[in-house]
Parts: sequence; C-alpha cells; structure tokens
Amino acid sequence: MSPRRGSKAIKLLGVIASLGMFLVDMVGFLDTQTGSALGCGQDWPLCHGQVIPHFGNVHVLIEFVHRAVVGGFALVAVALAIWAWARYRSSLDVKAFSVLSVGFIVIQSGLGALAVLFVNPPVVLALHLGFGLLALVGTTLLTVAVFQLESGTRTVRHLPRELGRLMFATWVYTFLAIYWGSYVAFRHAGILCRGWPLCNGRLLPRWGSLVWLDEIHRLAALGLAALVTVLLLRLYRRRGQFPELWPATVVLALLVASQIASGAWLVASRLATGPYLVHVGNLTVLFTVLSYLTYLSLVAR
Repeated sequence: MSPRRGSKAIKLLGVIASLGMFLVDMVGFLDTQTGSALGCGQDWPLCHGQVIPHFGNVHVLIEFVHRAVVGGFALVAVALAIWAWARYRSSLDVKAFSVLSVGFIVIQSGLGALAVLFVNPPVVLALHLGFGLLALVGTTLLTVAVFQLESGTRTVRHLPRELGRLMFATWVYTFLAIYWGSYVAFRHAGILCRGWPLCNGRLLPRWGSLVWLDEIHRLAALGLAALVTVLLLRLYRRRGQFPELWPATVVLALLVASQIASGAWLVASRLATGPYLVHVGNLTVLFTVLSYLTYLSLVAR
C-alpha cells in the first residue's frame, strides 16, 4: 500500500518540533546558568520595552534568543498538534499527546513570564523547567505516535501489571527528582557541596544547612539508579517478549550512569557552564526515553 499523502511532511514536522523543543530547553538552561534570565529586565513579552532590543551585553542577547526560540518552536509544535489531530481523529494517543504538548507549552510560557515579572523566584523557576521537560515529552511522544501510525508498526503486548507499575513509579520518582534538582540549582545550594561522592568530606552534612538540599539531590540520584537497575533486571528475563522495551531500557540505564558521571564532573568543575549543559542535556534525553518507556508500558495492557 502506498503511503498517504503528506506522510513524509508530517513526520518531518514532528522531528523538527521535537528537536526544537529540546533546543528550547537547552537555551533555557543556558539562560539560567549564565544569569541572563533578567537580560530583558522585568519586561515581558517585550525586551526593555522593544520588540528587538539593543544588544548591549551578552545577557540581553541570550534572553532574547531564548524568547525567540520558545516562540518559534512553540508555533511549530502547535502546528504539529493541529495537523496530527486533524489527520488521526480516531487515535486517542494522538489526541492526548496533542493536548499535553500544547497545554504544557502554554503553562511553560506562563511560568516563564511569571519568573520575569516576579524576579525569578526559585519555586517558579523549578516549575518552569519541569513543565519545559513535559512540553518536550508531549511533543516527542506525539511524533512517535505519528511515526507508528504512518508505518503501521505499533504493536501492543500484554505487560505484567507489576512491571507497568514499576515503570510508572520510576517515571514519577524521576520527575520529582528533577524538580528537586532544579530547586537546588535555583537556591544556589549545589556550590556549597564540594567533593564527590562525599559532600565536603562528610557522609552527611550538618542538619539545617542549605547543603542538605544538594545531599538529598545526590541521594535521589542513587535511588533512581537503584530503580532502573531493578527495572533492567526484571525486563532482562522477558527481553524476548518485549523487543520494544528492552533496547530502550538498556539506553535508559546507560543514560542514568552518564547522568551520575556528569554530576560528578559538574561538581569537580565548580558548576562550570560546559559541564552544566552536558548534565542537563543528558537529563533531558534520559527523561524523554523514560517517558517513551512509560508510554509503551501503559499501552501494553
């Protein structure tokens, strides 16, 4: 059977939208890391009262590029959602991911505006990062659904209930750990914890200090490694039954290991920009892969 008209175009749009939302998150991380979040002052959506400001310093440039990238690729993602919804009206997956993609983009943009207007409160900044990741996940899973529908390759196999629950629990745990890690960064607590894996040469820091924020973040990373190890071992026994899940789970385990390694590098660099972008970039890919696995485990019922 010949491919439907527009098949290549909608798949290409999905790839562009997914990569674009990844770029949005990375520029947002750079914006925060370099202290450029207020590069446009407390104006939003204008920058210092202008559509195109005078680029007097690098902070203005980074913040302006951040806003431009968000606006441009948000439109691409919305166009993908509208086209996919119209093309696959009978697909519940497409409808759900279209709503999630557009909804999280709107929430992310609103939180970004609040962060500027209220001078970057840590709670709002952490939520902004979290919803930015969810917007990427919604767009990426919508693209995956489009590819599967266009190629007719989607297969659903029965997944043991306890395995599905473990996958979903790992997803929830990871999202909460990401939120906590971003809160630690925005409270500037990470710089207080020197050395790795010990914090300032101690197994546990003194209670009541901000150092505890980063210590909990490190323990959360250890917990994630334990969860993914259990998931990997349980899926290994059934790897022949679930060929879609097993390779992605192996990739997830490798990403968790590289996340811990990049965290150690970040500490050793004293939170330098390069290691920071590697750390958060790896985290973004990790969470997207985990979301894909969770999606597969939920539809395999």
